[in-house]
Amino acid sequence: MTLWLVEGLPGAGKTTLAENLCALARKSGYAAVWYLEESIDHPVHGQSLKQARNDGGFVKACLDSWQQFAEKATNDEVIHVLEGSAFQSTVRFMMEEELLGIEKYYARFEEIVSPLAARVVYLRPKDAIEHSQLTSLSRGNVWTRKVSSYLEKTAYSKSHGLIGTSGMHRFWADYSLLCDRIVRTSALPVKTINVKPGERERHSAETANFFGLELRT
Repeated sequence: MTLWLVEGLPGAGKTTLAENLCALARKSGYAAVWYLEESIDHPVHGQSLKQARNDGGFVKACLDSWQQFAEKATNDEVIHVLEGSAFQSTVRFMMEEELLGIEKYYARFEEIVSPLAARVVYLRPKDAIEHSQLTSLSRGNVWTRKVSSYLEKTAYSKSHGLIGTSGMHRFWADYSLLCDRIVRTSALPVKTINVKPGERERHSAETANFFGLELRT
């Protein structure tokens, strides 16, 4: 069993990179599966875990879900490629709700997945606010209004006075700094890729090299 994790801000290219990484692993002769972050059949962040966000007890439920996933997959010979599962679906939510113990949670998460030869690719733009602004432009007003409205209602945004689109940009910048701190102290192998618009081929090449795959054109 192998676990490959792809992380980064919205618009950084997580989905495209994870899907391509899975396809590349298969072309290289490995059995591999990829799950979209919001997939209904996601092996970790299914509907029951999403419900725990509303019921409380999210951190324990999340760790329990990771433990169950690890136990089921320990003896298989499949590469599991998960996007947004290490940071985006967990750490980000803890930040939104200003839950304590993010670093403690992540350390326990690492303990659970480390036997699975887990490795992380972290897509990191140099300027998170500029990146968020470009993502907003590319995804359009509907997406921007939806995300900014959601974030505006979170405990973090309320306590930090983050409102509207500008507040959304600030939130993603703060979130990226949190991810930076996690990466610096991570016990898992992490490859940080400096994300730049128009350089997806470089991102793919660096990722393939990190996982020991031959990038095929």
